[in-house]
Amino acid sequence: MNEHGSFRMEVVEQTLVIHCFDSWNAETVERLCTEYKAHVSKINNKPWACLVDLSAWELSTPDMWEKIDELNIWANANNQRYEVVICSMSIQRALMEASHEVLTNVETKFCKNIQQAYQWLVERGVYPNKCT
Repeated sequence: MNEHGSFRMEVVEQTLVIHCFDSWNAETVERLCTEYKAHVSKINNKPWACLVDLSAWELSTPDMWEKIDELNIWANANNQRYEVVICSMSIQRALMEASHEVLTNVETKFCKNIQQAYQWLVERGVYPNKCT
């Protein structure tokens, strides 16, 4: 089956930045998990953060959440310390809060826009101040 929806992912200093777009299916989530681990393997020698921008994301098929839970368990065990999530819908926040229950080593923040998210990461020393 073909992927539905998309994402853009990059590492900026000690932060994995993920921008999510449209509505996702299981194939999109599978690729996200693979790329996520590959990117994180470059920075997990010390504490790192993840910025998840859901402002252009339109949810997903229900089978996604099991894969995201597995990914969060992996991240929790691989030195993740911070996660900031930008939500445009309250349902996104509720779903993400439920998925974050396994993030026992991770401080989480929900924001309304990218500027708030960058500032929060700068304050924690995992994102460059020049980019805010």
